[in-house]
Amino acid sequence: MKAISQKITLPSNKAFEVRKDELPHFYNSWHFHDQIELTLILKSDGIRFIGDHIDQFSAGDLVLIGPNLPHLWQNEASYYQNTSGNHAAAIIIHFEPELWGSRFLTLEGIKAVDDLLKKAKYGIRIDGLARTEIAVKIEKLTHIEGFEKLMLFFEVLNDIATNTEHQLLATSGFVKSFNKGNDERLDKVYEYVMEHLTENISLDEAANLLNLSKSAFCRFFKKKTRKTFSQFVKEARIGYACKLLQSNDLSTSQICYECGFDSFTYFSRSFKNITGKTPTIYRNQYNFDTV
Repeated sequence: MKAISQKITLPSNKAFEVRKDELPHFYNSWHFHDQIELTLILKSDGIRFIGDHIDQFSAGDLVLIGPNLPHLWQNEASYYQNTSGNHAAAIIIHFEPELWGSRFLTLEGIKAVDDLLKKAKYGIRIDGLARTEIAVKIEKLTHIEGFEKLMLFFEVLNDIATNTEHQLLATSGFVKSFNKGNDERLDKVYEYVMEHLTENISLDEAANLLNLSKSAFCRFFKKKTRKTFSQFVKEARIGYACKLLQSNDLSTSQICYECGFDSFTYFSRSFKNITGKTPTIYRNQYNFDTV
């Protein structure tokens, strides 16, 4: 899954560009670009990849992504089937990191936004009750123009900056190690894990992909991501489990094995360690929140 450098050209007379995409499915490519991106999911679900962070997404998901941070929203397989009837929709805002210049960001009242843009290099998921209000303002940006649109954009950034309920996504290890011109080896590992998520994932095979011994591979992966290979695989599987738990089609025990775990006890313990909740509580809370 090689990270593709995506070229985005913004109009020279605009501070930012906002668009509303309605497609059969999202752009299924691990990519990055020089611009900061704010994405609001309006419709569809699947698994979201931001750097080395993996999580499920659904309508209402709101994420701010810093420049040159690889990301991907991957819909469920049914979205890529022309006969499924599913479709995806999102509002995406792009703007340049140096939009206002360094002096503007030091002005009184702007520091919170400056801090926000610095943290965006890790990717930020916006949570809490404020997310709904911010989403309403983002949708309004798609059908207003001129000075009102510019001021509302500033208001959206300030609302996100002053909202205390958010989560940083990618680890500092990934952000420090990612090199947009030299990431092929790590991409091979990510692609292997994602393609075999529900199957047996072999440390030997992962090491062989890079022509490394197991010990050399483990050192390489830990240096690049600041986590062990087994931890990365576990987090990827738990992210997939979160998505499956949003559906009542499979029992919790069935989901355990569907995600590649061979012990329900280990699955439950891993799920709680990563999400802070048991699989049952996660499912019940999700169903309650979406009623």
